[in-house]
Amino acid sequence: MVPPIPLGSLLRQRYLIQAILGQGGFGRTYLAVDQERFDERCVLKEFSVPYQDEELIKKSQILFQREASTLYQIQHPQIPRFWAAFEETQRLFLVQDFVDGSTYRHLLNERRQQGRVFSEDEVRFFLKNMLPVLAYIHDRGIVHRDISPENIILRPASDPQKTQGQRSERGIPVLIDFGAVKEATTHWPLTSMVTRVGKVGYAPPEQLQTGQ
Repeated sequence: MVPPIPLGSLLRQRYLIQAILGQGGFGRTYLAVDQERFDERCVLKEFSVPYQDEELIKKSQILFQREASTLYQIQHPQIPRFWAAFEETQRLFLVQDFVDGSTYRHLLNERRQQGRVFSEDEVRFFLKNMLPVLAYIHDRGIVHRDISPENIILRPASDPQKTQGQRSERGIPVLIDFGAVKEATTHWPLTSMVTRVGKVGYAPPEQLQTGQ
């Protein structure tokens, strides 16, 4: 895999790299500031493939392009807004809103360290606020394929004093990482190892075994 972009680098004379947020099978995510939007924080997702197989690289590129195309169509307050896709120094990038908050995996690990789990009330709150997001993307023929605690962030309320109700006090869950997205209408099978996406315990067996 190509080395990460050095911190402090400026891409497109606009996006200043500040930190590496994570790394997965298809690339890295960086925290950056957009100097053309008053130094607003954003996320740059870099595409890279740790394989030399040309066929796998092409399929991975298709997944990346599909993610950009899908994000461009989505306008939902609980999905990070898509801003741009570009290529620089033979690397591909997506630009999205930065979502401040903690993943549900992080929150669950914190509770386990305290000998606790999510309460029934918290689970009900989560379902009530996340299921409409899934309905929104499913109505548009989009299947995420990697819904798990790592890919859902609880974004804190910006100012709970100004609004009323349980939802504003707790914040709201946000669905991230559409890198494995698949339009339900596509008929092109993605069955190589690189495109069998999902996590054991969250994805159905047929998806993990065959990509279907």
